[in-house]
Order: sequence, then C-alpha cells, then structure tokens
Amino acid sequence: MIHPVRLLVLSALVAGCATFPELDTAERSAAARVDYPKLVPLGPLLARAGSDDRIDAALPDTLAARAAALRARAALLRGSPITAAERTRLRNAGQRNAARLAGG
Repeated sequence: MIHPVRLLVLSALVAGCATFPELDTAERSAAARVDYPKLVPLGPLLARAGSDDRIDAALPDTLAARAAALRARAALLRGSPITAAERTRLRNAGQRNAARLAGG
C-alpha cells in the first residue's frame, strides 16, 4: 500500500505539471496589445541623472525631520499596546477563569 504522504506529494507534483490554457491565452493576448517601449539614447538620460535640478538646499533638513518622525513612530509602536492596569486586570481575570475551571 502507498503511504498517504507519498500519495499527497505525487498528486501535488502531477497537478503542478498541468497547463491552464485559459490563463495562458489571456496572458498572451494582453501582452500582444502592449506597445514596445521607446528606445532612447543613453547619453541624455545619464546627463539628466547627474544633474542637481531635483535636489534643493532644504532636502537634508526635510529628511532629518522625516527620520525623526519615523523614529518617534517606531518608539510608539515598540511600546505595549495595553496599560499596566489593563494587563493586571487581564491577568486577574485569567486566574479567576483558571480557578473556576479547575474547581468546576
């Protein structure tokens, strides 16, 4: 008799080899409708990439402010989602329920 795990693995392998023509056809027809990208010379692209027209003097300050805001948000997320009073109340309720289940 064949082991159930081996049968499951064999079934998964056979199912993975199956083709789905409706999916293949849809993908091919969508790809056929798309235009090829325009080819442009590399020189002007490199010249634009090296220019400083998108960076202003306030960028370091802006980035520092964003970084500080993200650090503050991360500190809040690292904190406990419940207060100490809520934690105590939940612990006491759990102990009461455990005692009730043990005694009943």
